[in-house]
Amino acid sequence: MANMKQSTMRSVIRGRSLAGLLLIFSLTCCSDAQKIPATALPVDLMAFDPPSIQATGFRSVERAAGQDFRWVLGPRAVLKLYLDAPMRLVLAFKASNPIEGQDMAVILNGLRVREFTNIPKTDRLTGFKNYEVLLDVQPGPVEIALEFAQYNHKSPDDTFAPEDKDPLAMTISGLEITQPDHEPRDCPR
Repeated sequence: MANMKQSTMRSVIRGRSLAGLLLIFSLTCCSDAQKIPATALPVDLMAFDPPSIQATGFRSVERAAGQDFRWVLGPRAVLKLYLDAPMRLVLAFKASNPIEGQDMAVILNGLRVREFTNIPKTDRLTGFKNYEVLLDVQPGPVEIALEFAQYNHKSPDDTFAPEDKDPLAMTISGLEITQPDHEPRDCPR
């Protein structure tokens, strides 16, 4: 049986391009072998360090003046999850902005779904504002990105923490992805 499989594979391999071989490999070896489990909701980015989902562009949880927070790094921070059914989600977070006139976009699977422009500068530990965005998602991989126009060290005007070499954009004191139990509250635009 093993010899028959090998000879069949050898005859399939002859005359194929690398891309064709990779497609054959993925269809024969990977399609049923590993199903990605659906992300458990709700997701709470502040509850775990490291987070319970794939997250890039977020520093570890810090604590100052009795407040837990994470720095979000510019120009882009990304959350990745996997859903097994279509659903509506709410991305809700509290953020404080250290740069006057900050612009932030929420991007779902490459599409800009919400923009917040000319966000005023606030104190990083007491100036948290609530943000909520509805996301209609399809089954499969989901990528939610926060993109920032300004961040630490992008330009001399944007540098607010010269001793910190990270591209700090905002601090968050909470970030959750849940299914909605209400329509989003009015929040900064």
